[in-house]
Amino acid sequence: MKFDYDRYIVLFLSFVVIVLTVGISLVVSFFYVLTIARNSEYPVSTAVNVLLVLGKKLDNNSPDDEYNHRLNRAAQVLKNNLACSVYILGGVTSSASIAESEAGKKVLLDLEIDNNRIFLEKDSVHTLENLKNFYCLFNDKSQKVLLITNRYHLARSRMMANGFKINTLSCPAENSFKYTPTNIGKIMIEAFYINFYLSGKYWAMLTNNGKIINRISTP
Repeated sequence: MKFDYDRYIVLFLSFVVIVLTVGISLVVSFFYVLTIARNSEYPVSTAVNVLLVLGKKLDNNSPDDEYNHRLNRAAQVLKNNLACSVYILGGVTSSASIAESEAGKKVLLDLEIDNNRIFLEKDSVHTLENLKNFYCLFNDKSQKVLLITNRYHLARSRMMANGFKINTLSCPAENSFKYTPTNIGKIMIEAFYINFYLSGKYWAMLTNNGKIINRISTP
C-alpha cells in the first residue's frame, strides 16, 4: 500500500490549527455542525427529481439503524414523487461481503420501490469518495439533487458536495435531532472531520497541491 503523505500532513496541520486557535476552530465547527443538525427540516415540497442516499458501514451485511433511517426517508420521498429516482452510494467496506449500496437497494425493494428507479455506485468507501464518484456518474451537473443522510452528518456531507459543485438540497433522515450523549459525541467527531477537511482545502490552495485539490473538488 502506497503511503499517503498528504493525508498525514493535513492531519498534523489540523491539530496545529486547533492548538494555535486554542480550540476555537473546533468549537466553531462543533456549533456549525450542531446548528445544521438541529435546524434542518424535511422539504415538504420540492421539484427535485433525483435523490442521493449516502451509504454507511454495514452490520453483518445489513444496514444499521442509522442507514435504515436514510433509506426509509428516501422511500418516503420516492412514494410522494413518482418522478423521482435515487442513487445509493457506497462500496464494500470493513468485513462486509456486499456493497453498502447493494444492501440499501434490498431495503428499498422491500419497501416496494421500483427497481428501475434505483441506481447504485459501488466503488466508494467513504463520504468524500461517495460524492466524487456520484459527480462522475451523474450527467446533468446543474440539476438539483436531494442529499439524504443523518442529521449529525449533514454539515460535512453538504460541504463536501459543494466542493464537487453538486447542486444539493439537504434532507435529514430523522424527524428531529435528539440531545443524547451519543449524538453529541458524533457532532464532536464531525466537528473534527470538518476541521481536517478545511485544513486540507486551504493548505492545498496555499501550496497549489493539485493532488489534494483533485481529491476534494472538481474544476
